[in-house]
Amino acid sequence: MLITGIYIALAITVAITGYIAWRFTRDAEEGMVWATHKHALLPRVMTGRYIMLFMFTFGVLLFGDIYMIAWLFAVCALVGFYDGWLYHSSGLPHGKHTFTGVLALGALGLTLFALLRQGDVT
Repeated sequence: MLITGIYIALAITVAITGYIAWRFTRDAEEGMVWATHKHALLPRVMTGRYIMLFMFTFGVLLFGDIYMIAWLFAVCALVGFYDGWLYHSSGLPHGKHTFTGVLALGALGLTLFALLRQGDVT
């Protein structure tokens, strides 16, 4: 019974974050207004996001199985390449972001190779 409540809470969290992502994807400026974010505070907001990302990846290191590790690398590759594309298409330096995507994609490839060999992940 308790596990059901946990999964309900997780599903609600997925729905809320998915809705916020959808709002920002449709119109980032409107998303900023809707979320009551202020441009002047974005550097400090990003600080919190990077702390959260560190905590999440550290948790995957401590408690994640090989599938969660693969998922983490896939998401990190997507974020790195998206940010790299965003900066590149705006004519700004993008190397750090794009290189992060490349590193994560390499790590994902290594993880998927280990998954294919199954014996290497147990």
